[in-house]
Amino acid sequence: MKNENNKSIHILAVCTGNICRSPMAEGILRSMLGETGVIHISSAGTHALQGNPASEFALIASSEQGIDISGHRARALDEKLIRENTMILCMEPLHIEWILSLDSSAGKSVYSLPAFLENSKLKKIPDPYGSSLREYRECFAAIHGCITRFIDTIAREGSLPDTVTKNA
Repeated sequence: MKNENNKSIHILAVCTGNICRSPMAEGILRSMLGETGVIHISSAGTHALQGNPASEFALIASSEQGIDISGHRARALDEKLIRENTMILCMEPLHIEWILSLDSSAGKSVYSLPAFLENSKLKKIPDPYGSSLREYRECFAAIHGCITRFIDTIAREGSLPDTVTKNA
């Protein structure tokens, strides 16, 4: 996917409840890419309860890495959000299936974030909901690694504006 003429890029991170994995991914993306007039970053959940804050351990795991997601509020994924986003990063295959069931034309915009895990056969980033802080830290680290490799990959493909890739 090329970013012709440095048009706006909208990146959406998707998980199930939009209170653990996708808010951490959104925070990581913001910290790595910034949010300018060219890049817009958000998150949503396939089964999110509108308005829920990020989980306590997601807040802590992110904060320990200098990322503040305290203002996050969950929102449900819908067709409008799918159409508005250039790149949709999913935590597991079920999220991809959900997106395609809502909009079958979204296939070119959807990425499996775990596909960017280095030397791993994992098909999904495990949901830490209800787990200990240790699992949240591990989840954060996995998401961070995936996003780092994702950004490297799309930068090489020319999908990010030059001004963004110089900062990433």
